[in-house]
Amino acid sequence: MMNIQAVKFRLSGEAACFRKPDVNEQVYFTYNNIHRIALLGLLGAILGLRGYRNNRLFAEEQPGFPEFYEKLAGLRLALIPEAERGYFTKKVQYFNNSVGYASQELGGNLQVFEQWLEKPAWTVYLTRGTVAPALWDKLAEYLTGQKCVYIPYLGKNDFPAVIEQAAVCELAAPVARGPLFINSLFPGALEDIDDTETQEDQQAYIFSERAPVALQPKHNFYIFQQILFTNYLVEQATGELWQDGTRVLCFF
Repeated sequence: MMNIQAVKFRLSGEAACFRKPDVNEQVYFTYNNIHRIALLGLLGAILGLRGYRNNRLFAEEQPGFPEFYEKLAGLRLALIPEAERGYFTKKVQYFNNSVGYASQELGGNLQVFEQWLEKPAWTVYLTRGTVAPALWDKLAEYLTGQKCVYIPYLGKNDFPAVIEQAAVCELAAPVARGPLFINSLFPGALEDIDDTETQEDQQAYIFSERAPVALQPKHNFYIFQQILFTNYLVEQATGELWQDGTRVLCFF
């Protein structure tokens, strides 16, 4: 199999909040990693593509998907969390929004607790997938040239994203056949893991989280999938496998 071109960069920030939709009235919780939809939105902001609310703002007909998703959903991505065992430190922050229109309660005062990731960072790989070649070239140019139309952020505009070390690279097909150690997040099931062998006999770990991987048309509800990160041997993974040096990456 031939090599494939990819764009690689480091994504980080002082904090992040990728808010889960299943919240209670008191606390907003965050996903542990930037999920696929949030990353596509971040890349769409860099390119100046429209988001969820643009059509409402300009009184235009609502399309089936926001522009960033419609044009970038064909991208394939791989994520390596720069955190021990894939877990980032989290803190619950209290904040008070008293601008008057933030809440329907008496006094218009919104008081919430929100969970944040502290100093998250990921190594991100992108391949073109089915994205239009011209748009892919523009995305590669903007990432490597440190350009953007809108400021990218990590879930909220309180948390600007830092993008650095961006470069175009070549990935190779994995040499090994059969079960592999995968060094990135990957969609799959716990049944796909061989828990009798770890990479280089390290202390074993498994990170698992149900995270958004796609949008439903019209109402744009999340479609979820189980995302794993482990140093166990993986017998089967859903996605394309490519290799950067000794790292085996799963693109989805």
